[in-house]
Amino acid sequence: MLYRFGDFEVDTDRFELRHQGRVRPVEPLVFDLICFLAANATRVLPREEIVDHVWRGRIVSDATISSCIKSARRALGDSGDSQSYIRTVRGRGFQFVGEIVIETKPLPSQQEKGEARSKAEGDGESPSRPLALATEKPVLAVLPFENLSAGVDEYFADGLTEDIITNLSRFRDLLVIGRTSTFQFKGQAASLRELSAKLSAGYVVEGSVRRAAGRVRISARLVDAATGVHLWAENYDREMEDIFAVQDEVTRRIAATLGVKIQDVATQRALVKSPAELGAYDCVLRARRYTSMLSEELHAEARDLLEQAVAEDPNYAEAHALLANVYLAEHRFDANPRPDPIGRALRLAQAAVRLDPQDAYAHCWLGIVHFFRRENDKFEAEAERALALNPNDPETLADIGHYYAFMGAFQRGVELSERARQLNPLHPGWYYFSSVRYHFDRRDYEAVLADLERVAMPHFYWSHLLRAAALGQLGRPEAGAALARIRELKPDFSARAELEKWNAAPQDLAHIMEGLGKAGLND
Repeated sequence: MLYRFGDFEVDTDRFELRHQGRVRPVEPLVFDLICFLAANATRVLPREEIVDHVWRGRIVSDATISSCIKSARRALGDSGDSQSYIRTVRGRGFQFVGEIVIETKPLPSQQEKGEARSKAEGDGESPSRPLALATEKPVLAVLPFENLSAGVDEYFADGLTEDIITNLSRFRDLLVIGRTSTFQFKGQAASLRELSAKLSAGYVVEGSVRRAAGRVRISARLVDAATGVHLWAENYDREMEDIFAVQDEVTRRIAATLGVKIQDVATQRALVKSPAELGAYDCVLRARRYTSMLSEELHAEARDLLEQAVAEDPNYAEAHALLANVYLAEHRFDANPRPDPIGRALRLAQAAVRLDPQDAYAHCWLGIVHFFRRENDKFEAEAERALALNPNDPETLADIGHYYAFMGAFQRGVELSERARQLNPLHPGWYYFSSVRYHFDRRDYEAVLADLERVAMPHFYWSHLLRAAALGQLGRPEAGAALARIRELKPDFSARAELEKWNAAPQDLAHIMEGLGKAGLND
């Protein structure tokens, strides 16, 4: 089915929203919402009916529905004020008000449908991105989870599989084969090589579900399709008091673990390539080492790699977002500084969001640039948009939690960082900085010192700044050594200037400066 309205086309067979003939990337739920509204343009749809169709009857909050409506309007160039296509009927629901022409089309083959859904759910890229770049990304197929339960629990296994596919499709590094293709293999004893060939997938997720005696046991594993090697496996055993809450929890954990694991595998493969072999995607993978280690040497390398990536592919949203991160480090950490780092970071982050409005990482780093410009409202808006786009990405959760805590929203920062640590058990130490800031605000200075041990970044001056402040508040003699270590790492260090640069709230700044003063700092 093809719906035409204004300059838009909604192609339900190819799972594409097109504007003036160009594919406009949208999230799967947003696409389903637009289709449902367009198909029922003659009537007002109550929220309950929208939930039944788009969310398949799952319990969702009004905020979730409103966020999806806003995203649909944004995709159509609409707004809550103009309501050119999606009209809010107060107290009743929503109606599609655009003038629609409906065309039927010959049905595509199953393979064509699978490829289209994979593109729509996988990375949401427009045709302006070169095909060679897209195929460098890991391609993942999630096979229908086997139902091992007695009775009629098939819907639960299928629903779990579909949710994992949807959640994985939000990760910027993965191309995820759509359910239309993978569900063709349900109940079949196909070999990995056959699956890999038919689906063009380098990795396969398979698993099983068993429900019995009030519990649910879910097994999942990630397999390298070419070699048959199991790269990861895990079992989840849960009480089934709220079966959908269990499904959500397990789905998020599996999706996050797989996303992190596959990204790690892809990065390791990129690191063994020679400079002559590096494409834009490889440059991005190699540059990410800087974000986990914060080494000044790696910063210089990352900047060169990402400038190369942007030059090779001007439409590569993530390369722009990561380069904004690296440029901002010239301001945050004085790493290899060049003129106007915040201005350059802002331009790159804005370009990233413009190139791919559905990229959570791009919105995250646009928000962080606003943070360092002391534009807290804009930071929060972009941060929450990023979290809505991908609530399963540990890196996005940890980054946003980190800056919420530094801004003074300590509880929110800790909550996001804890979720990030749960989803990525092998996380870097900086994930604990939000806990450091939270405990310092609560004047639990012993907990601050314990958290800093978990941070484990002895070459990062911020670790010693907070350690000196906590030791100073405790009246401990080691505080002087912590101050001396800051001077070794950063001879021109000014605590007040650093805290102001990092957007500390006045009360928070005064509290830390008090601790540093007790440690012996005259600043």
